[in-house]
Amino acid sequence: MSLNEYNNLLDRYVKLLFEKNKLIIRDAPYIESKYLFYFGDLMVRELEHNKIIKELRIKQNIYENYFGLKREREIRNIQREIKRQTELLSKKICDLEKKCELSRNILTLREENENNSDLVDSLFLDVISVMHPSIYNLKSDELWQKAKNAYLNYNIATLRLLKNIKINRVKKFDIVDLKNEIFLLENEIMCMKRRYPYYLESNLSSIEWISSYNKEINNRIKKLESEEKQIFENLV
Repeated sequence: MSLNEYNNLLDRYVKLLFEKNKLIIRDAPYIESKYLFYFGDLMVRELEHNKIIKELRIKQNIYENYFGLKREREIRNIQREIKRQTELLSKKICDLEKKCELSRNILTLREENENNSDLVDSLFLDVISVMHPSIYNLKSDELWQKAKNAYLNYNIATLRLLKNIKINRVKKFDIVDLKNEIFLLENEIMCMKRRYPYYLESNLSSIEWISSYNKEINNRIKKLESEEKQIFENLV
């Protein structure tokens, strides 16, 4: 094994580690945030209608079981039963609203730092080469967590500081192990790109797809509104 060959493999490994971390730290939150920018509010509305329909069906079922009574005051535990059966939907709505709020912050941060993106990528690649846990034996993950947070938040000053840190505890790879690590990492990255939210990236670049999916969700909402109206009319 020549030193040059080993260094080339190590360089390839570092670049793959950067690609994986970029996918996780930068790309995934951005793609999901872009998706929620276009469809988040509609998704919340759809869940809210599903919850209302569930509530109405619970009332309908209770009224029928209580010999056709149609006065809520005569059914003591109706609100408790509604809360119990719609708890999961309520949580989904709350979680989605929080995600939508966070997504707006992520999109704003990316827009504000658009001109620094290449520089931050370059600095983070340098940081990976001097302290990634797959290459170095770190005493704790504190430095690496600090590096990831700096990359996430476009903190150029912190990344410049971290890339100059010297860690001498390098893990020993032989060339076979290194080639195997590269092979595994390449396959992991390839599989990641097929999963949510990465596969949405090309769709979100298409005005036609965005318009089509927007229409699809709105059609689902209209059907739910119609169902909701029908159940309500049967109750009163």
